[in-house]
Amino acid sequence: MYRVMIVDDEPLFRDYLRMKMDWDGYGFKVSCEARNGKEALEEAQKYLPHLSLIDINMPFMSGLDLAEQLKVRFPDMIIVFVTGHNEFDYVRQAVRLGVNDYLLKPFDREELAAMLERIRPALPEQRDKKREDEEIRSNAPQLKGAADVHESIMMSLRFRDPNLPDEVKNSVRRLQAYEVDSEYASTMLMGLVSVGLSFAAERGVPAENLCGNRPEQSLGTMIRGLSTWDETEAWMVSFFAKLVKLTADPLPSKSYKLFLATKAYIERHYHEEDLSVEDVAAAVFVDSSYLRRVFRKESGYSVLDHIVHTRMKKAKELLQDGNLKLATVAEAVGFSDPSYFSKCFKKKFGMTPTEFEQLKYSH
Repeated sequence: MYRVMIVDDEPLFRDYLRMKMDWDGYGFKVSCEARNGKEALEEAQKYLPHLSLIDINMPFMSGLDLAEQLKVRFPDMIIVFVTGHNEFDYVRQAVRLGVNDYLLKPFDREELAAMLERIRPALPEQRDKKREDEEIRSNAPQLKGAADVHESIMMSLRFRDPNLPDEVKNSVRRLQAYEVDSEYASTMLMGLVSVGLSFAAERGVPAENLCGNRPEQSLGTMIRGLSTWDETEAWMVSFFAKLVKLTADPLPSKSYKLFLATKAYIERHYHEEDLSVEDVAAAVFVDSSYLRRVFRKESGYSVLDHIVHTRMKKAKELLQDGNLKLATVAEAVGFSDPSYFSKCFKKKFGMTPTEFEQLKYSH
């Protein structure tokens, strides 16, 4: 059974790819999913997928950049771009990167099946398909859930979410169907701790400050030494509380305060049709060129990108919540021209608002 990784920032489309195809019938199994390039690199390291289906148009790291990194790390991986962009430049870059095939959204099962047959000759021979299939079936759903939990906790750490203790408790309680000293529980608990260690590394806090000179060994020993779920929950909450304290910034920098103020202003004014970077800069009392520089330094992307990202995110929420007219949704997120809104939506998500709604109701 060949392992497949789906990389797309749109959850409905990931669901569509996973559920609308008879993967088993073609000798494939969706073993992991990712919402962005960073998560995709982590999942690829865990699962070593034979085939990766990658959306070109993702925030923060494009599919082209991700494919380039995957080809360096996993030269034998088959990569297929899934995108709403039909420009020749993308195809040309895909060929240069060694991408194996290309699917244009929206596509149907027949097109997907034809692609699987086209790339099959490039796949390695498999000697023990039954054993591998059983392994994927037993592990993939659990590990996918764990990946979601890890991502959520990491975001809570980064944004100083006061609900982090409750989130940690809930993460531990999800495991209580298992014995506290079982191998599975220990592995999942160590996964939570690894999220904390990764965040500490991001903030320049040595792991030794959290757990001594041999962090992985000592933490593993501590976790295996916990005898009840109540004790385990208390220890895990204490670990993350210590982590938050050690990584707390005494005073946020001037540039970070400006970044937060800019995001807050955009969140309040994204619906204004004529909202510009200059307007935002004036509202936070700085020069527009300085704001552009600071915002990119703090976030890795531009002020204008964030305005568009916020508008499209809000548009998705409106489309998911109810049967609103396209013109109503467009106006609510700052577009007076529904056609232009539809074009921007497709550029962002690879499908028109109408196709997005149809995808929602196809489940």
